[in-house]
Amino acid sequence: MRRGAQNRPKFAAASLSASLSKRLGKPGRAGGVPAPGMLRRRSFLLKCCPAVAVIAAALALAPTGAAQAPATPTPGAPGFVGMVSQDTFAGGKAYRVKQLKAMRAAGVTLIRQVFDWASIEIHRGTYSFSAYDPVVAAAAHDGIQIMPILFDPPSYLSARPRGSHKGGTYPPKNLASIAAFARAAALWYGPNGGFWKANPTVPPLPITIWQIWNEPNLSIYWLPKSNAAQYVSMLKSADQAILAVDPQAEIVSAGMPLSTLPGIPLFSYLREMLNAGAASWMNTLGVNPYAPKASGLISLLQKVRAVLNADGGSQVAIRATEFGWSDNGPGGPYKVTPAGQATQITQVIRDLATDSQSLDLRGFVYFGWRDARPYAGRTDFWGLHTGLLTLSGKPKPALAAFSAAANAL
Repeated sequence: MRRGAQNRPKFAAASLSASLSKRLGKPGRAGGVPAPGMLRRRSFLLKCCPAVAVIAAALALAPTGAAQAPATPTPGAPGFVGMVSQDTFAGGKAYRVKQLKAMRAAGVTLIRQVFDWASIEIHRGTYSFSAYDPVVAAAAHDGIQIMPILFDPPSYLSARPRGSHKGGTYPPKNLASIAAFARAAALWYGPNGGFWKANPTVPPLPITIWQIWNEPNLSIYWLPKSNAAQYVSMLKSADQAILAVDPQAEIVSAGMPLSTLPGIPLFSYLREMLNAGAASWMNTLGVNPYAPKASGLISLLQKVRAVLNADGGSQVAIRATEFGWSDNGPGGPYKVTPAGQATQITQVIRDLATDSQSLDLRGFVYFGWRDARPYAGRTDFWGLHTGLLTLSGKPKPALAAFSAAANAL
């Protein structure tokens, strides 16, 4: 395979008004997920720093194909214990600093965060990461890595039919168009990236783990219907673009759940991915292994490991990129009591650590740090009550359980 010369992406902290209306990690009010269309941000155009041009000029000389898989972290190593924290991204500076320090004290060393393509690519080929810079900087000060989810193209790149207002996410109409976005993000936040050069007082903690999309086996996130071969084509483009900038980066597939929602069942989708060559374009498989109990979660990951080993993915590691239990709110298969939430969290962290070698597990991400309000126009559901903190910010028994188990690794 050969990689052609790439155009240099343009960076800006641009003036725009953009709604960040995705399910994970949008800016907005502290203590809850912002309602779609409610957040607007403003910033100013900046010139790309010279270092970005230097890195981009080397793209044509970069190696091709998937990088050698990074060594699997041992439990307790940086990046093994992860968290989704929408409220930290949504909050102001003082709130963000406070929550990051609290998460670090609880053993968290990685945050999984949506990087909303539609709001970052403000014009064709021009990218603004201004909404993300403060979070990356604050996390770096506490030694917490960011694992971006590259997700949701702008309207002019999306496969969404013109005039369609159907809810959900469409892939890009040209699946390879994610490459420019992925490359721009890696050039800005990766090793020797423009962000670190522009912010020399921030402790350098480059982003080296990248997740490509979220739950594409559910049609709601790959409209009009799920297609594993299409997803692998997009994954390949993102993989090649990121590795051209950082050959040692870890490429994580989209997190995929075992779900009864319309789409392709998890194990069928995984086999279709592997048949389409996905193992060549990722280091790590993302799984969102929600289960009623910790034991079921471990069993699900063991089945995923078995499929990988049997169908050409034996060298692919696993990350459990999203799971949780609610202690309040409407009922659901993952709702337990406050004491039950603490018990399941304790058990699952211990079991994931115990089975990390047999699963080839690089880490896990709990969903999430704090409870959230219902989305605009939507009703309450169990998934808004999985936090370690209540909506008002009061610690639940689950926080002490998580902290004890994570810090014991």
